[in-house]
Amino acid sequence: MAAVAVRRRLSPSTISHTLFSNVRIYASSRQFSSSTGPVKFDFTDMTRPHTWYPVARRKKRNVILHVGPTNSGKTYHALKQLELSSSGIYCGPLRLLAWEVAKRLNKANVPCDLITGQEKEVVDGAMHKAVTVEMADVNSDYDCAVIDEIQMIGCRTRGFSFTRALLGIAANELHLCGDPAAVPLIQELLSVTGDNVQVQNYERLSPLVALKTPLGSFSNIRTGDCIVTFSRHKIYKLKKQIENDGKHLCSVVYGSLPPETRTRQATRFNDESSEFDVLVASDAIGMGLNLNISRIIFSEMEKFDGLEMRPLTVPEIKQIAGRAGRYGSKFPVGEVTCLDKKDLPLIHSSLNCPSPILESAGLFPTFDLLYMYSRSHINCGLCQILEQFVENAKLSANYFIANCEEMMKVAAVLDEMPISLHDKYLFCLSPADMTDEILSQGLTQFAHAYAKSRIVRLREIFTPGTLKVPKTQAELKELESIHKDSVEYLQRWIAQEHIWTQFGWLRNYELAILE
Repeated sequence: MAAVAVRRRLSPSTISHTLFSNVRIYASSRQFSSSTGPVKFDFTDMTRPHTWYPVARRKKRNVILHVGPTNSGKTYHALKQLELSSSGIYCGPLRLLAWEVAKRLNKANVPCDLITGQEKEVVDGAMHKAVTVEMADVNSDYDCAVIDEIQMIGCRTRGFSFTRALLGIAANELHLCGDPAAVPLIQELLSVTGDNVQVQNYERLSPLVALKTPLGSFSNIRTGDCIVTFSRHKIYKLKKQIENDGKHLCSVVYGSLPPETRTRQATRFNDESSEFDVLVASDAIGMGLNLNISRIIFSEMEKFDGLEMRPLTVPEIKQIAGRAGRYGSKFPVGEVTCLDKKDLPLIHSSLNCPSPILESAGLFPTFDLLYMYSRSHINCGLCQILEQFVENAKLSANYFIANCEEMMKVAAVLDEMPISLHDKYLFCLSPADMTDEILSQGLTQFAHAYAKSRIVRLREIFTPGTLKVPKTQAELKELESIHKDSVEYLQRWIAQEHIWTQFGWLRNYELAILE
């Protein structure tokens, strides 16, 4: 059984010296807290985050915003520039998108590494990388960089990763792809960086038509249809209802499915020779999958967002609806409708109006800042440090602090264990769903084993050989949780290597694979 061990650790003095070096450029821009006493810096002052990235600030970047609706070719044009560059990086919101770009570049004889939270595939001679946005490298120089779905900079939980990539990637050309709603905010954020910014607008390549009538009976389902709903239970219920008619077989796509399974389901649906000619999916189809959909059918127009049931937003409706009528597929015209007639007005109005303009971008303190803040709060654990830092953080009107409630839940568990602040921070970067008993237990077992020996074997997280084909939705949910737990096992080790590499400290580490 494979495991990872840290062979040599940095001394506290080395860590402190390196951290002070890394925050030097940031600290130089802070105000003195007193004109008479010792010099102190306010590490909760986050009003100038562009100063956190000295490598990028040494460049005068050419930033090109490629904006337009779904299926307009904006990402295609940005990726062509990446393909033609001498070196580059692609940053996407999903592992699946990074995987698709790496595959595309390697197929075009442009060697490209793949780095996500779950995997690291290195190609000999590669000068290009395809990564999930959280793994973006802000310490290297690139000829070209692409950040996909840049409107996610306004996401309450993940937006800070897009902000970091936007401000921190040091590339001669930086291509941003996304919704026009992000343009004013991006222009404002980059007004202090010295970058040249230009906007290229795109129109949809194929028509998208909002139908005037709902689907009606499931007997009206036809090949190429995609029925959208927002829970696993409803997805399998609709699949059963459609298949009971005996005319169609359904593929399924939703967020909890492992990416490999989602890809297989999508491939089966796209295959014209396959019997699986209908798709039942969640909003997971909104990004990351090329699907030959003729008609999007909304089964409902509200979803549970983790806190409450709420109506779908205009951007969500447009993102999902736009998957119909993929350019170059056998369905040149996309259609959109719903099951319930009362939902038609919302679909029509959403498709005919622009998305609301983004007003602010996500921000989250770097480990450097939290470490320096912790030096004056030596009796506090990471959970309390995070809570106090967020409460006292000072921001400009262009930014908001990311929602870190899940991180705090993880930190509260880790604070009971004898591991360093830095290791706790790494654990929190890929937080487990603490409401999921399997994931919560897996995190706790991992942390206990890591604190004890710095070696964690996969069999300490779950027992091999106990998995079986699920026969009920409860068993399926359990299997999905076990898969997530295994993925997070990998994420913690890959994050460990990645973050230390980013700080330039990996040379002081030896990461060993033990059989």
